[in-house]
Amino acid sequence: MKVLLICPDFPPVVNSAARLFSELGESLSEMKHEVTVVTRRGGVRRSQLLFSKDSSGPIQVIRTRMLPLSRRLPMMRAVEHFWMAFIFLFTSLLLPRHDAIIVYSPPLPLGLTGWILSRRWHGTLILNVQDLYPRTAVDLNLLRSRILIRWAESLERFLYRRSNAITVHSTGNREHVIRVGATPEKVYTVANWVDLKLFRPGPQQNTWRAINGLDNHFVASFAGTMGFAQGLEDIVDAAGQLRSHDRIAFVFAGDGVLHTQLKRRAASKQLSNVHFLPFQHGNAYLELLRASDVCLVTLDKNLKTPVVPGKLQSIMAVGRPVICVADPATDARLIVDKAQCGYFIPAGDITGIAKSILRLYDNPKLAKLNGERGRVYSEVHFDRDSCTGVYNSLINSLQTIPDQEQDARDA
Repeated sequence: MKVLLICPDFPPVVNSAARLFSELGESLSEMKHEVTVVTRRGGVRRSQLLFSKDSSGPIQVIRTRMLPLSRRLPMMRAVEHFWMAFIFLFTSLLLPRHDAIIVYSPPLPLGLTGWILSRRWHGTLILNVQDLYPRTAVDLNLLRSRILIRWAESLERFLYRRSNAITVHSTGNREHVIRVGATPEKVYTVANWVDLKLFRPGPQQNTWRAINGLDNHFVASFAGTMGFAQGLEDIVDAAGQLRSHDRIAFVFAGDGVLHTQLKRRAASKQLSNVHFLPFQHGNAYLELLRASDVCLVTLDKNLKTPVVPGKLQSIMAVGRPVICVADPATDARLIVDKAQCGYFIPAGDITGIAKSILRLYDNPKLAKLNGERGRVYSEVHFDRDSCTGVYNSLINSLQTIPDQEQDARDA
């Protein structure tokens, strides 16, 4: 079948959305589907064209030009999201009919793009919900207008009711989607997978440590986006409590709207135990995880949705212990507790973070055991072939309901 993937990012961009949909596209292609991706231009050579085409193996990739807006301002991010939905729709309408459309959300408006295409093509719409918007934006105080909140909630409810299938990555997310208005039988829990053949345990004393001058250190790492949702101020403050432990090094690898602010916070505390590195691409990211003694998974204390950060699966797959810092509502807590692969600390508990790091620092055997448990859990729950196979089953089994019948059912 012809399958269209709609997602905000795609390789060579390095983030969880790009990785997941790249691997999903590869897997669906191996299952004999004809896959096209529509995404924004990023990480590739600039072009003045509205959109350009290239290929990623057997997958056709169409990259669209975005507006030159500052993503540091919440309102500009909203404008970008709606422009993205519009230009993705315009670009997709130039394509031949596709049998199935799989949409990554957020941004939430991309779901509207997928719905319009599914109506035009009489195809199947599968909405992959990663973060719960607008709830996340409200929790982080990025969306304040009551009118806009109601409008966004109406859009969320509309999309949940009209999608042919919805996939979420945890039980808590499924409960939210059903509570908002989706019928339970069309909501599927599919964990965010990881390539267990690639992300597997390896030597901790590796070249990454040598290159970054951390051969003899206990490395506590965070790798990824440093944005509004991550709550990384807690980690900087915990580093301040552990400044007397010369061998403990905190590594922040990535970028984002709060990157400069975090560097200033560390500098104001004169923390020599905090190291900021750029995004680690490809093998460097894998080697960073393997070089770590403990990996940090964080969410802002105001974020009360059950979201599971995508980096958690990769950390567990390489066999490294986890310290998860978030509101107790997160389903990441349930995973860490079930796997017994580390510690959950409520966001804002700076002393608790510091004590957990010290506990692993003082007990290498415990750290090793936690890492091994994480690997075992990932082999059972995060296998890429098993998870992407659910999408193949949905594409093959879902029968499109005629438009009038769909409208009556969703009314």
